Amino acid sequence: MTDTVGAGNRDVPEKRSPRREVRAWLACLRKKASLRSGSKSAKAAKLAKCVFLLAGMAGLTGCFGAAPSPDADVSFGVKPFELTILMQDGANEYAKNAKPDDMYMKELSKLYSNHRGAPYKINFEILRHDDYFKQLTVRFASGEFPDIMWTDAIGNSAHPTAAEDGIFLDLTELINQYGPNLKRDIPEYSWKDPKISKDGRIYGLPKMAALPNTTVDFVRNDWLKKLNMGLPQSLQDYLNYFEAIKTHDLDGNGQLDEIPYVVRGNFQYSTSFFGYFDAYPTVWKYRDGLFQPNLILPEMKDAILFYKLLYDKGYVNRNMFTLKASDWDQLIRTGKAGMWQHQVQALMNIFDSTTQTELNWDITALAGPRDLKGNAYLVPEQTGVNAAYVIFSKAKQPEEIIRFFDWLHSDDTEKNRFFAYGIKGHNYMETGGRITYDPLARVNKEKEAATFFQVMINPTGDNRLSPLLVHMSKNAVKVEDAIRMARTNTIDTESLYMPTPSAIRINPELAFSENSLFMDMFAKVVLGRESIDTAFDKFVADWLRRGGREAIQEATAWYELEYGVKSR
Repeated sequence: MTDTVGAGNRDVPEKRSPRREVRAWLACLRKKASLRSGSKSAKAAKLAKCVFLLAGMAGLTGCFGAAPSPDADVSFGVKPFELTILMQDGANEYAKNAKPDDMYMKELSKLYSNHRGAPYKINFEILRHDDYFKQLTVRFASGEFPDIMWTDAIGNSAHPTAAEDGIFLDLTELINQYGPNLKRDIPEYSWKDPKISKDGRIYGLPKMAALPNTTVDFVRNDWLKKLNMGLPQSLQDYLNYFEAIKTHDLDGNGQLDEIPYVVRGNFQYSTSFFGYFDAYPTVWKYRDGLFQPNLILPEMKDAILFYKLLYDKGYVNRNMFTLKASDWDQLIRTGKAGMWQHQVQALMNIFDSTTQTELNWDITALAGPRDLKGNAYLVPEQTGVNAAYVIFSKAKQPEEIIRFFDWLHSDDTEKNRFFAYGIKGHNYMETGGRITYDPLARVNKEKEAATFFQVMINPTGDNRLSPLLVHMSKNAVKVEDAIRMARTNTIDTESLYMPTPSAIRINPELAFSENSLFMDMFAKVVLGRESIDTAFDKFVADWLRRGGREAIQEATAWYELEYGVKSR
């Protein structure tokens, strides 16, 4: 690791008295504001002198009677300015056990302190992902807020009106004044995303996805080769592959226990077939003078019946509605899955080249089932905003928070290397300007440590597809192919910038989510407990009655204003 500012061995100058040292230190502090003006050389000279004096003060005891407190930054000799970010662990094993003095958090603090020439401490308070929003509800009830908080959207049901109520700070002018790198690095269209903005005002700083869309299907190409089949293109190709898996012992264990397509509970990373039927659940359409969700439109029946076909033929796991993320992942890692949906960056870490080589696997990306014109419609188009960081109105010096986020989006070389490779000398080595980074080294792979510093404590977003990493990957060709697919397999949607209607925010059972009315109906049909017509018609009526009508009215008003459509 490199030395921190002010640290390291130096020749000791002539001895000074403690009183004279204190006077010099206080004078340095009084000149702090002047460091922002003048020439670069003058500022550098002043800063170097201050850092030297402050570092020297760390050893004084005669004047103050004690060494610096444990929470002081000995590189600068003064207590650091602290920023605290509340976030969830994302099911990341390293994040689940990270301590307040974690090495990566300390390294991030050191890098930013060196950049600013003053001590800063970046704290992360990490809560469990499985009940994060329930814990937020308790926090909001108690009024105990940190400076900054991660959330999936400013209108999440745990805090549906926090922006309107002034709990979240309006960041629009602060970004204009203190965030030039934020404005340069984040596309203009992303700032309109309702996850972070409302009524033309910005309330959240975006945590960006690795790409605007990162979702693809993955297939065991080595199984396809054993079956003498090419990569599936059409929907029928998918079905033919699934049927072949059911009748061949492809993992060689003497049993026909492979799962053609693995579905995860609540349909996370399991929506490969909705788009083919023009029925992706989160997309809305303007029809008959109303802006309505695909959830309640007739074409959804065809998509549901296709999933029922997959279930009836044994092409999906029997526990498709309840399979936990960890068990879903285990089925894939143990070689039981023939196809699944995931992010492109999975090729960079989870399904790495060494694992594939050792097990003789060949995992390849697919754009999704293609129609007669050769187009794949796997997921809706996205703005690239994955989540939001909100600043609470009670935060002290919010401009300092914006400055921190602005630095995160800068071209700072050391910062960019940290979010790609981790800590020099620990996660990677640099010799003669050449960087050596092994994603499979124990320090990077164990407990998903690399994902922790590349994604979890990286407020800019997901860095796993950084060019710094992709060009070093043994999977580079496959990753680049998958990136190209992810750029072309999206569904155009007019609801891209639509805020979640208030009726759905207040009544989350109306959404496409866990414990929703839709998911309950979906399970009943697929499992054969009710017919599609009976269950679907009952669901639509119930959805409209429990707030859906109001949601459609609000959505329609937004659509007509956004697109200049005249009301009937």
